[in-house]
Amino acid sequence: MHDDFDRCYRAVQSKDARFDGWFVTAVLTTRIYCRPSCPVRPPFARNVRFYPTAAAAQRAGFRACKRCRPDASPGSPEWNVRGDVVARTMRLIADGTVDRDGVGGLAAHLGYTTRQLERLLQAEVGAGPLALAGRSAPRPPAC
Repeated sequence: MHDDFDRCYRAVQSKDARFDGWFVTAVLTTRIYCRPSCPVRPPFARNVRFYPTAAAAQRAGFRACKRCRPDASPGSPEWNVRGDVVARTMRLIADGTVDRDGVGGLAAHLGYTTRQLERLLQAEVGAGPLALAGRSAPRPPAC
């Protein structure tokens, strides 16, 4: 698979997650390797090399991307960080964390800012933490 440059490069340009685990993309200018679905801007074709595994890219002198974590094993929480955070968020909401500590407390418990958590939940499940908790945002008192 990693021998077909055009096919691999198209997968990187489209950020196609179906190719994760099939090959890694190494960028010559940064000496970093990524998964095909990495959210960073795709590199220029002239600066790219493809390797069958993360270990092969490391042997060639590249280091792992800190955003997509291509060195993590498939199925681990590190492999799908967004899905893991959403699952943890849903468990905490079900346990009543939003009711006790508010959205700020929930975000702090997960290690995110309120804005980051809201964006993540909107992107992954289509609703913010308050909607998932089954209540609306607090309104200011009427004068």
